[in-house]
Amino acid sequence: MPAWGRAALGGALILACGTAAAAPFALATNQEANSLSVIDLATQQVTKEIPIPGGPVGIAIGRDARRIFVTTPTNHAIAVIDAATWEIVKTIAVTGEVLGIAADPVRDRIYAAAWYERKIWAIDSRTLKLVGDFPAGNIPAGLAVTRDGKLLVVANRDDNSISIIDLVQGITRIQVKVGNAPFGVTLNAAGTRAFVANVKSNTVAVVDLAAAHTIATIQVGEAPYASALDARRQYLWVTNEQAGTVSVVDLARNHEITRIKTGEYPEGIAFETTNDRVYVASWFDNRLDILDPVRYTVAGHIACANGTRAFGDFILYPRPSTRPAPPRDNPHRPGAN
Repeated sequence: MPAWGRAALGGALILACGTAAAAPFALATNQEANSLSVIDLATQQVTKEIPIPGGPVGIAIGRDARRIFVTTPTNHAIAVIDAATWEIVKTIAVTGEVLGIAADPVRDRIYAAAWYERKIWAIDSRTLKLVGDFPAGNIPAGLAVTRDGKLLVVANRDDNSISIIDLVQGITRIQVKVGNAPFGVTLNAAGTRAFVANVKSNTVAVVDLAAAHTIATIQVGEAPYASALDARRQYLWVTNEQAGTVSVVDLARNHEITRIKTGEYPEGIAFETTNDRVYVASWFDNRLDILDPVRYTVAGHIACANGTRAFGDFILYPRPSTRPAPPRDNPHRPGAN
């Protein structure tokens, strides 16, 4: 299997919502089945299996919740799915094996990490065209954008660093050293902290984005891969791939408080606020595990197709009636400076 295979990558879970539905859906990429499982979280049932060739892994939802974007590393492309019809409407060809992907919350932009190209592609989510790129470090993996749309944070696996990209100026600002083999990135609601899962250090780095400095290192389980923020309790939920567990971290103390046994090789993870549940993709068990954040227990399982990975933000709630105005950007092409 290529370098972005089982030992290196994670899946992307995304919760998505069709244009008419009120309840959220989980959208789980199944890399080995070449499909996307659409799961109604009200019934916890798979309602549709969408064929997606190319070993789908990463997933993001456009800011208007109308389109879903899925990276397909084998095909060097991004599949675009209409959230109303659950049909693929376009395949965007790119250079390199794209993996991590994230949506800009204030612009019509999608960002995708080119695994071997040391760059992040920028895509217009309306026209579905490439509009530029940003330089990144060696083997860029997980991506996250601050809620105000000012910063894009990229985990550079083989540089043991994160890149902080200024989306307003259109430049890569700085690299910050973290632990060994950083992969998943999660941001706090204020956009002041990044939580970076370091696969080979068994730690999560807490980075102050304004100071561009690691301010805390939290020990978790073996091979932490991705994380999800529970803003209600100020907990961080971290998948430990090789341990088959999820660590629960109290961010007030920057300390792990417990570990929960899950399916084999947990990867993508998301906190879903409507039902107050944590959903975890178990790659080798082909399922989503449902975690109770109060009792720290596994509340159930949802069977998916083969190779469930779900890497990225994966909850799409009912579409908001209003959208924030895009900020005024530097007129130059992203990454041109």
